[in-house]
Amino acid sequence: MKNVVKLLSYNTFIPFFYPALMLPIKPWRTKAIKMMDFHTGDRVIVPGVGTGHDLSAIPKDVRVDGVDISDVMLGLGKIKLKLFGMEKSVTLSKMDAEKMSFDDNTFDKAILSLFLTVVFDARKAFAEIVRVVKPGGQILIFDHLLRKSSVPNILAKPIDTVLSYSFASVTRVLDDIIEGYPVTVEKTVKGDLLGFIEGYLLVKH
Repeated sequence: MKNVVKLLSYNTFIPFFYPALMLPIKPWRTKAIKMMDFHTGDRVIVPGVGTGHDLSAIPKDVRVDGVDISDVMLGLGKIKLKLFGMEKSVTLSKMDAEKMSFDDNTFDKAILSLFLTVVFDARKAFAEIVRVVKPGGQILIFDHLLRKSSVPNILAKPIDTVLSYSFASVTRVLDDIIEGYPVTVEKTVKGDLLGFIEGYLLVKH
C-alpha cells in the first residue's frame, strides 16, 4: 500500500504553499536545467511535475510529458499551461512515477527536480526513469541528496526509513540511489545559496 500520509499531503496543503516555498530557488533550478543539451523535437519526461514549476525553463520546441500522483497539483499545473500557452507542447498525466506506462527508451531527457527526496521508493522510481530514457539520454537530478562520503550509511539509512513516511526525506544518498544503473554523473552545479541542494547531470550509457 502506498504511503497514505505522503499522498494526502500532496493533495491538500502542499500544492498551495509549494510555489512560494520554491520561488527563492527558481533561478538555481533554471541554471541546472540549462546544463542539458536540448534539441528541437526532443521528448522530455518530468516525473513529479507537480504544478509545473520547471516547465517555463524548458525550451518550447521540445515535447514534455509531466506525470504526478496528485490530482490537485496536476489541476493547478493545467491552469498554468493555459495561462502561459504551453498546452500544445506539454502533456500532464496522473501516473505513479514508480510504475509508468511509457515504453522503454521513449525519452531523450528526464528532469527530476526535487523528486527523489519525495517519492516513496527512490531506487524504484529512478529505475523507471532509466528504463524510459534512451541510451545516450540525459537525466537531470536537482535535489537535496547526500553523497556517500558525507554521511555513514549506518546513520543515513535508518533515518531515511523513518523520514520516507513523511512528505520528504533529506537523508537519501545519491550514490545509493543510482548504484548499479547504467548512468554516470557528467556535471554538477550548485542548487541554492547555501549548497543544500545540488544539480547533477547524468547520462545513460
